[in-house]
Amino acid sequence: MNLSQTGVSAHTMGSTLDNYSKTLNTLKEKGKPIIGYFTNRVPVEILHAMNLHPVRILSFGQQNQGASERYLQTFACSWLRQIMDIGLAQGYETIDGIIFSAGTCDSLQNLSDIWKKVFPDQWTHNLTFPVLTSNPLANEYLQSEFETLIEVLSSRFLKDDNEIKLSSSIKLYNIKRANLLKISGFVSERKMKYNEFAKLLLFSDLLPVETVNEYLEKLITELLDFQNGTAAISPRILLVGGMYDNYKLFEIPEFDYLVADDLAFGTRNFNFQIPQDSFLPRYSKAYMDRIPESTSFDMNKRIKFLEELIQGHNIDGIVLLGLKWCDPDAFEFIPIQNHLDEQNIPYLKLETSPDISNLQQIKTRMAAFIEMLS
Repeated sequence: MNLSQTGVSAHTMGSTLDNYSKTLNTLKEKGKPIIGYFTNRVPVEILHAMNLHPVRILSFGQQNQGASERYLQTFACSWLRQIMDIGLAQGYETIDGIIFSAGTCDSLQNLSDIWKKVFPDQWTHNLTFPVLTSNPLANEYLQSEFETLIEVLSSRFLKDDNEIKLSSSIKLYNIKRANLLKISGFVSERKMKYNEFAKLLLFSDLLPVETVNEYLEKLITELLDFQNGTAAISPRILLVGGMYDNYKLFEIPEFDYLVADDLAFGTRNFNFQIPQDSFLPRYSKAYMDRIPESTSFDMNKRIKFLEELIQGHNIDGIVLLGLKWCDPDAFEFIPIQNHLDEQNIPYLKLETSPDISNLQQIKTRMAAFIEMLS
């Protein structure tokens, strides 16, 4: 099923994403300060509770290709290069502030200082997420980071008469995550193509959560009534990767066999719930207990999650999708590949950049992989 077949296609998601700058301008007109973020560890519920609008920084938009070369280190990944190219071409004036995530990769950690030099008028904040999430002191540290964030945001954006209603915001985001999890089940049943789902995930991190929830609930109603799924089509492929965000890659027919993903802003971003109260230790612990990113040293937990996805979706093969020049992707894929080899699970390792400059090569290799699995 394509989203164009549903009765909820009034929101043109592709247009919303492809006109990223225009979308931000529209959001700006609604009056809430816009706070951009890069990783899925940023506590969006806290931002929402403080009457701020969190949005993901995406590699979509008009760009001055290559302009970032004079600012970024040679080891910076293709994703950050494209984001910086976009910023240098059209600016990020619409965004009132950006939260950077320390405790991640070298490229992203170094970007904070570079960003301050290039965009000196924009407010920025560094949020450090513990790397060793299994350490008993990690949750205590993350709680202090969240407390500092609230303090900093309050002094800059919060008016005296505003009240921070964290529990209400948690409820809204829990609903969003539950809805996305339910829709991912329809993808597994092949009632929705994965490329439409990938677009939906990006879309859901741009618009206000209230608007997104209303849209998702309508979509679920439509999908529940859709009886013509094609679950018997094989092979069934799982997509494993990190921060990749260009949904257009998945529009080629070779990716129609995807039934689930393990992307940072995919399943790992909606497969959890947060206790619905404003008790910060419980809130920070819920973030600590999430499936780890490639920059966290807990591969046993990550591989266990992959096993659950493989079994839960009856996976026949896996595509490992890495960003060009992304060290965390490269390092993480080694133990994952070793595990897949031990389990005799077929996999294909692909590498690309947000501009998909090697699209034809990807199509050829995907076609060969599908033929091998069939």
